[in-house]
Amino acid sequence: MARNPTHEMLSTPDHDERARQQYVLGLKTHIGRKVRTGNRAVFEKKAKPAFEKQHGRSPQSPDEIGSAMWQEPDYLMFSALNRNAQEMMWDAVCDPIYRQEERLAATYDRLHGAAQGSLTLDPNFKVPAGIREINIHLQPGGYAQDLSAQDVIAGALYEGGGNLYSMGGGIGTMESKAEVIQRFLKERFPDFTPTRILDMGCSAGSSSTPWALAFPKAEVHAVDVGAALLRYAHARAEALGAKVHFHQMDAGATTFPDASFDFVVSHNAMHEMPQKTQAAMFKESYRLLKSGGIAIHQDVPLRYAEKDAFGRFESGWDLKNNNEPYWEAYATNDPLQMFLDAGFPREAIWTGKFEQLDKTVAWFVSCARKP
Repeated sequence: MARNPTHEMLSTPDHDERARQQYVLGLKTHIGRKVRTGNRAVFEKKAKPAFEKQHGRSPQSPDEIGSAMWQEPDYLMFSALNRNAQEMMWDAVCDPIYRQEERLAATYDRLHGAAQGSLTLDPNFKVPAGIREINIHLQPGGYAQDLSAQDVIAGALYEGGGNLYSMGGGIGTMESKAEVIQRFLKERFPDFTPTRILDMGCSAGSSSTPWALAFPKAEVHAVDVGAALLRYAHARAEALGAKVHFHQMDAGATTFPDASFDFVVSHNAMHEMPQKTQAAMFKESYRLLKSGGIAIHQDVPLRYAEKDAFGRFESGWDLKNNNEPYWEAYATNDPLQMFLDAGFPREAIWTGKFEQLDKTVAWFVSCARKP
């Protein structure tokens, strides 16, 4: 299944809405490929000399680089454009979704009523404040918005916004993130065929369904904290003919029994969590795995250890301006140590990058196998 498949739970934009989305996509692509790439030149040619003139030395830290860059009109223009493009993206995504809200709720009801998978929500579950109180990525209402027993808007926004965001960032659509990891598994563990799979931090379920479709004999479970996200993920899976069991749980503290799964995976979830929760998810992975089971946590290639001071400053834009409170917590984490702390032996751990087939992105992958 390629990235961004069509299905019944997607809102269908009319002519004007589609034109607006295409404009936003073009704007975000231009900013990413033409404007943002010039920020280092602005630093070298303008901000750095100005800082040296004032202080008698070059800026050393990301904070010092920031103090110089935020004085430059070129950088201020980039930042304003980038922020406004993100807000425009959500406006463009929201219009067809809210216009079709009743149809989406009715489709959820119909698909849920004839489900082959399942949805288990916990009325007593308390969404962590760091998710509940912040509209991450500027998503309207945030991931935890839940307005009724049929509400699927958070999931619809997540998928619609995510599709535009990734395309605007130049990420190709030949493979879903799950398919990338399936290829990684096949290359590194050619004899491994999971029979019970857990997708942690599944959001709108776009990475859960490919596991059910690739391993139709496996029992696939997925967890996240938002009820409306999970309703959407559940209906989306049913619309695509994928049997997935969705649960409202914290990835760092699930209620599954020990040794419940032979494969545990997460996709782009770490950068949505504080480091404490990331570490808890790694420990939970070890607890939940059977002997010989494999854990893989994949995310965006944002590793501060691989960047110089300017690269760390520039990558931190989303932390300060795009409501990504855990961006730096992920960029500075140590998956190797988290796997070790969870109980995995050093020789069973691998971390590194793995390219998508179309070479548009090399995802960061952390992998470990339980003895």
